Amino acid sequence: MSNDAHSHPMNIAHEHDDAPQSSPITELSEEESWELLKQARFARLATRDGDEIDITPLNIVTDGEKLYFRSAKGTKVLHLQLNPHVALEIDRTSGSEAHSVVVRGTAAMITDADRIKQVEELGLRPWLNTEKIEYVEITPTRITGRAFRLGH
Repeated sequence: MSNDAHSHPMNIAHEHDDAPQSSPITELSEEESWELLKQARFARLATRDGDEIDITPLNIVTDGEKLYFRSAKGTKVLHLQLNPHVALEIDRTSGSEAHSVVVRGTAAMITDADRIKQVEELGLRPWLNTEKIEYVEITPTRITGRAFRLGH
């Protein structure tokens, strides 16, 4: 990836400008997908409850290898304890471009105080002033990303 893509992440799809323009969708590399994940602070988490799938908006951070979020005790935490397999999605649009990254992986509660401190140092801050005492990490097993050229 060029240095320009690192300094101007909204232009990630421009690296593929030499590709045929027939498709408005470009697959992103894992490295490009991680660059978008590193900038994201908001995501949607899909968890399973038996035959039902729930989607929850949440704040995230990453250290470049795993993703982290905080949660109040409740349905989401119960779902993760019963079935730790999750999917997480981030997206954004800017002008004539849109990007989407989907992470599939396994979620686990973080209980070690030193590990919690490391996650806090990444800048994990909830947007809502609610009690979120559970720290959760997602270990990715698969990451896919796409860039979309919008318009005609």
